[in-house]
Amino acid sequence: VLAEQAKLMESYGADSVYVVDSAGAMLPHEAAARVKALCEAISIPVGFHAHNNLGVAVGNTLAAIEAGASQIDGTLRSLGAGAGNAPTEVLVAALKKLGLAPDYDLFQLADLAEEVVAPLRPSQMIIDRDSLVLGYAGVYSSFLLHARHAAEKFGLDPREILIEMGQRQAIAGQEDWLLDVAVELAQKRKAR
Repeated sequence: VLAEQAKLMESYGADSVYVVDSAGAMLPHEAAARVKALCEAISIPVGFHAHNNLGVAVGNTLAAIEAGASQIDGTLRSLGAGAGNAPTEVLVAALKKLGLAPDYDLFQLADLAEEVVAPLRPSQMIIDRDSLVLGYAGVYSSFLLHARHAAEKFGLDPREILIEMGQRQAIAGQEDWLLDVAVELAQKRKAR
């Protein structure tokens, strides 16, 4: 299905197609398999965008590059939703070790991350329990606030709701579905 959609995008004139792990739920072998499938199906560049909710954004990005991704995303200091994106300064260090980023100035990137980006963010991007559960469940960070509200309303743990949403393969934009799921979970709990 992914390859078929990528072929359509290419036929519509796309300059590139991205594999996007906005939930930060993929593991390196999954990132590599998806990128490889696209690279084999289309002739335009394939990119990869990772979030760090399971702590493997850099590993996923390196696996995607190995599988053929020629465009990758990263942000200094992991600035992004959830536990953040793949940190550019770490990616460049790893790529330099592989001989793939000889022209990038690692020191300059590290300095920018520390001196420019870090002061803009009062706390570091970390894998806290919320980010971890979002990545484990495979749902985007926009679900978190909704899950907290629903959990409070129905006496549930928001993590239970997020896990259930992931099992139902919810995608961003389906946050309103979360209330229905919370009601079902609360009813199941009462029936026990």
